Amino acid sequence: MKVKLTKGQVAIAAVVAASFALVSGCSSDKGEKGGTSDYTYSHSGYTTSTTTTKVETSNPKMSETGGSNSVIPLYKESLAVGKRDVDAGSVRVKKIVKTETVNQPVELRHEEVVIERIPASETASSSGGSGTAFQEQETVIHLTKEEPVVEKQTASAGQVVLRTRSSSSETNIQAQVRSEDVAVVKSGDAENVTVGQNIHEGGAAMGGAETPSGETTGGSMGGAITDPQMLFTSTSDMSGRTVQFSNLKVQNVTGTTVACLSAGNGQPIYIFCSKGAPMLKAGDIVNVRGVVETSASNLTGKDAEILGAQSAYIRAQTVDRASR
Repeated sequence: MKVKLTKGQVAIAAVVAASFALVSGCSSDKGEKGGTSDYTYSHSGYTTSTTTTKVETSNPKMSETGGSNSVIPLYKESLAVGKRDVDAGSVRVKKIVKTETVNQPVELRHEEVVIERIPASETASSSGGSGTAFQEQETVIHLTKEEPVVEKQTASAGQVVLRTRSSSSETNIQAQVRSEDVAVVKSGDAENVTVGQNIHEGGAAMGGAETPSGETTGGSMGGAITDPQMLFTSTSDMSGRTVQFSNLKVQNVTGTTVACLSAGNGQPIYIFCSKGAPMLKAGDIVNVRGVVETSASNLTGKDAEILGAQSAYIRAQTVDRASR
């Protein structure tokens, strides 16, 4: 069956087709944006309705920096000094009785009898006699004397007072505390590396280079250390620092390469002589020049056992006896 269309109907059909294409394109654009729209076109009795479906799309949110972070935690030790009571001995006060001989003079009196004969010429004038002639007579005279009487009296001789009191004295506590830090060592083309403040940059400044013999030859963070106290009181990394100590006393020598010195403060300072200690003996006063080491990983045997237990030791380059 053939349908004949007039020119007007052909024109209307063309317009409807174009509108349908336009509506389809707009619906596609809206769908990509996630919206919903209805379009209606009416012309001369022809109506076209198009409905689009909501389409949701999502894109992953990127980091603003476009990178990732790596965190290195750092720790440090702090010194906390406390106090506690310990036994400091005891004092025992015991009351005892002692005896001593006391000499005290005293005057004693006593009576005596004196018997004497008086001539007859003198008796006539004496009227003290009495008695009957030719009769027996007895006269008793009692004599007296004084004798010492010892009597003891108890009196106060004073007293002993026992009391405790507190006194204080100031002392200095020395201890080694550890802290962690990081060192940035650039290698190759590292121009795009940004190092923040207070970050050590460069391996030579931290440790120095080593010769084939194993001795550290350079690289110090400052001038040579001349005060041995800095080895125990400094909170920064001392590895690689050059030292120049004078008048250290040799306490003992272990083998031929390790010696223990004293700076007079009670802290031992260990030195390692890779070429052998120059005939050192206990009591020698020496001058030492070398580099601070904090690891004994490159040593073996007894040397590694002794020096590995120390927080720092000196890799000696020269050891000379000091002139007295």
